[in-house]
Amino acid sequence: MLNILRTADFFGAPFVQQIDPKQSIYKSAFGGLVTLLICSASLGYAIWVLYQWQNNQLSPKISNSMYVSDFSLLDLNYDAIKLYYWRFGENQIDPFESKILLPLVMYTTNFSFTELQPINVSNQTSFDESKFYIPRMSLAFQNISGEIFTTSEMYIQIVRCQEIYLKENEKCASDELTEQFFQQPLNTIIVQVHYKQLNSRDGSEQNSLQEFYIQIEKQNCYTLNTFLQSNFYEVQDSFLFGFSRNLEYINGAFIQPQTNSLEFCKQAYGNDVLGLIYIVMKGNQIKTIFEYPHAGDLLANIGSIVSVLFMIKHVIIIFNEYYLNKKILNELIQFYYPEFKNIIIKRNWRFKMVKVLLNSYEVDVKEFKLFYKKVQTQMQTKLSYLNLLYEMSRIYFIIRSFKYRQELKKAHQIGIKINLSQPKEFIDSGPNSNWTNRVSSTISYLNDEDADLLSLSNKTLEQNQLQIPDEICLENDFYESNKVL
Repeated sequence: MLNILRTADFFGAPFVQQIDPKQSIYKSAFGGLVTLLICSASLGYAIWVLYQWQNNQLSPKISNSMYVSDFSLLDLNYDAIKLYYWRFGENQIDPFESKILLPLVMYTTNFSFTELQPINVSNQTSFDESKFYIPRMSLAFQNISGEIFTTSEMYIQIVRCQEIYLKENEKCASDELTEQFFQQPLNTIIVQVHYKQLNSRDGSEQNSLQEFYIQIEKQNCYTLNTFLQSNFYEVQDSFLFGFSRNLEYINGAFIQPQTNSLEFCKQAYGNDVLGLIYIVMKGNQIKTIFEYPHAGDLLANIGSIVSVLFMIKHVIIIFNEYYLNKKILNELIQFYYPEFKNIIIKRNWRFKMVKVLLNSYEVDVKEFKLFYKKVQTQMQTKLSYLNLLYEMSRIYFIIRSFKYRQELKKAHQIGIKINLSQPKEFIDSGPNSNWTNRVSSTISYLNDEDADLLSLSNKTLEQNQLQIPDEICLENDFYESNKVL
């Protein structure tokens, strides 16, 4: 069971052999500098993207499509329709203030008309300080045979003054004033349709308006069929999870103007109508989806630029591989040629070798190049794992040439004992003991000095090496002949 669990583990950590006692992966100062620059640039870009997202500076994905709505979310709780008389001169007569004309409104309820009601004047004024007349917006809708119909519509009438629509103590204007009004040029009633829409940048509401003109003439009836258009918004602005926000606004109008005779309008509406505004909602609308960047988009945005930045790492890896190979080759050459560390190479601005010094003595550059190329080839071969195993096999055969097989088998049974309370008679076998006493010992005991007797760490202790007596050196002339200070 444990073996099955070990096989299923994909968190296993591989064993990485160290290059030297200080590092297992070759790292350079240049690679570290580039890493800091890349990480700083990546962090800076991430902060910049988050700042843009927080301040709604990232553009959303916007898609539009035709949509048939039941208008259940339509926002009509604001002053969508406003009327006023356009006064372009100070002496012009305002027909509404003078009670020459009256703005009236009526609605249809299930295709039947309601009673006419006067539209009260508001405190709001236009740019020319004319007062607005704001009717109450009332539209209703019904699904009939799968189609949406406006069952409640609006009719705004501009009619000659009739006292039945006036308040107490109010009277219609005199015939003289009425005649004077009709003799004015450019008598115009302005209808404002106020719209709402969403700002795609931050999803906030924005207001806009359109103005339509109705000319008032004594002998004509001007009608303005107004088909309001709406927009359905689906706002997806959650950071990670969440539901969309659905909003619906009036965002335009399609106008169908027409000029009729007074007799036509009177027969149709029963009043002396000089202007009529018919308001209905158009069934088809535009559905707009605002998909704002969420966590996945931000991470993808950040990750893309970070990936581009980290492509530089491949250049740094090649750089580090080159210098790692060069460093190991030089270290390996020094194992066989200790004096190699004393070589000083001088190059020109083109990085060409111009001078070589060995132990402060100048040597021939061409001869050194041939030597260096030869030893590089030799050492490069030694970096091969297969070559390492081959050389170990040769060492075994050399040892086997002067040792019996049974004696070599005993190597599996020996090791360094842990002698925390070492007997007094064996203390002189340590590294600080007298050489003669150590050699004259009848039994060779392994101690902690044997663990790294041939390691690189022991090589650095050359200054503390034991002095071998002359009579021992004579017997080991190989070491004396090849000794390199």
